[in-house]
Amino acid sequence: MSTAILIDGAYFIKRIRHFEPNNYFNAERMADLAIRCAILHLSDNKKQNERALRKELYRIFSTTALH
Repeated sequence: MSTAILIDGAYFIKRIRHFEPNNYFNAERMADLAIRCAILHLSDNKKQNERALRKELYRIFSTTALH
């Protein structure tokens, strides 16, 4: 089954600053972390390989709230 994942971009950046204080401004690193998090949330069986899981990920949507 294909799955789409919605990421609250503002919250993601806020939380990732705690784990990656020196890399939160690096867009390539943030995109990589977002994909990894999405794949981890898809996996029921941790022994499945990443290639098989990517086939199930349809799309990642990201939103940001403007204040």
